[in-house]
Amino acid sequence: MVIMEEYEYVPTTPWVTYTLIGLNVIIFFMELLDPQIVYRYSLIPVLVLQGQALYTLVTHMFLHADFIHIFSNMYALWVFGDDCESVFGRKTFIIFYLVCGVFAGLFHSYFSVYVFGGGDIPCLGASGAIFGVIAAYAFLFPRRPLRIWAYYGVIRVKALTFALFYALVETLYAIFLGPYGGIAHTAHVGGFITGVIMTFMLKFTVLRGKEIPP
Repeated sequence: MVIMEEYEYVPTTPWVTYTLIGLNVIIFFMELLDPQIVYRYSLIPVLVLQGQALYTLVTHMFLHADFIHIFSNMYALWVFGDDCESVFGRKTFIIFYLVCGVFAGLFHSYFSVYVFGGGDIPCLGASGAIFGVIAAYAFLFPRRPLRIWAYYGVIRVKALTFALFYALVETLYAIFLGPYGGIAHTAHVGGFITGVIMTFMLKFTVLRGKEIPP
């Protein structure tokens, strides 16, 4: 599916969003030249929970498995990231993004090892951080209309409805598939939960009194 906004609020140039997209693309092409990058910097849950290779909590979110993986993630970041950055401000947005990605990795690691009894499968991708951004977008602009391009046509849905439905689907996948199936659904859920918590914390602190467009 492809997601597009029917209304977009971008009062300032979202340099952080553009920079994140650029970094991910550059690193992806570096992976193509040196595949060992993936093995060195992907997150392996059991190692993280043992206190080893903690840097992979950050590095894993800049790695991608293939062209479809990076395209889908960067497209979602482009759709949802710019408006969130405009509301949060650049410094707050980059902190928000990285924190969501780190906690997505921790959430995935915990459930992989202690709930599903695994933890040796490498995890990579920006999805956890981006699910945090989607959560922020949904709660900052809950009534914002989105167009979802599906195989059978276009579906129009409010941002909050889309985000909650997507989070529910990922939660069900996480419950029934765990860390298996080739997609880290638990990381998506962890990123979404972190995004919700941080968005509400920011709304009642640094964003208090700030006018947010509909």
